[in-house]
Amino acid sequence: MNAAFETLRDLGITGASARAIAARGEFNQALIFYHFGSVTNLLMEAARKASADRVEAYRAVTTDVGSLGDLVEVARRLHRDSAQEGSVAVLTQLMAGASADQELGAAVLDGFEGWIGLVEEAIGRATDGSPLAGLFPARESAYAISALFLGIELMERLDPDRSEAESVFDALRNVAVVVEQAFSTMGSLFPIPGED
Repeated sequence: MNAAFETLRDLGITGASARAIAARGEFNQALIFYHFGSVTNLLMEAARKASADRVEAYRAVTTDVGSLGDLVEVARRLHRDSAQEGSVAVLTQLMAGASADQELGAAVLDGFEGWIGLVEEAIGRATDGSPLAGLFPARESAYAISALFLGIELMERLDPDRSEAESVFDALRNVAVVVEQAFSTMGSLFPIPGED
């Protein structure tokens, strides 16, 4: 699976053949078909594993999220890490392949579920006990944030020199601070029913 990930990252979806993956991993290409049945199945499993590993790594980071601003900073860090390790390159290649392969598309979406769940948990922690919890439903907000993050990653992949990602994260951080301050002020003026 590591060889598949690296081949996809370096050679793209059209270069991720059984021969290329086997050469990268220094094993017989017949093993791909023996263990996975097809190159597509291998790519799907490699994508699921890579996504699950990264979600687990970021779960530890998001446990410290206590505000929307913290969540933006985690997204900024994830963005920087993704660029360095090549996961965005792999994702864009999988998405390109998914346009012609529904099964691969379903696997890519399955991988996103882990990310959406992780963001949903972080939003829940960031808004717990505040009026924001009712205003920003966690699941829908997590889906929107994940889609925004994906869009930022895809746009930067087109031309990293023209990326505006850092400016976008700065703007989102400012919005998060303003929203939290506004709701904090509102909360002190209009306490949430049932709270002391």
